[in-house]
Amino acid sequence: MVVRVLECVGDHYEVQDAERARVYRWRPATIALECECGERPTLTSSTTTCARCGADHKGVVKEVLGIGMEEEDEGHYPWRSLRSYFSRPQSQFES
Repeated sequence: MVVRVLECVGDHYEVQDAERARVYRWRPATIALECECGERPTLTSSTTTCARCGADHKGVVKEVLGIGMEEEDEGHYPWRSLRSYFSRPQSQFES
């Protein structure tokens, strides 16, 4: 299967100015590619198939976006280890 990646945009917040406010919308990483059938779908980690031919591009999405690497870098996601936030530090005077 020959697939050509046209564009890759990393995950980010999109800022929208509203009246008296600023709205931040989360945008997941996307990949625009050219499928073998000629379709040019924009894919994310949750949408990996071509709408025209049904080809699954999960491998391409995984390779380009680096999906699966999150488990290795647990320090980057502090909510995974909430124990450190809820435990009280022991004082040097306590025994």
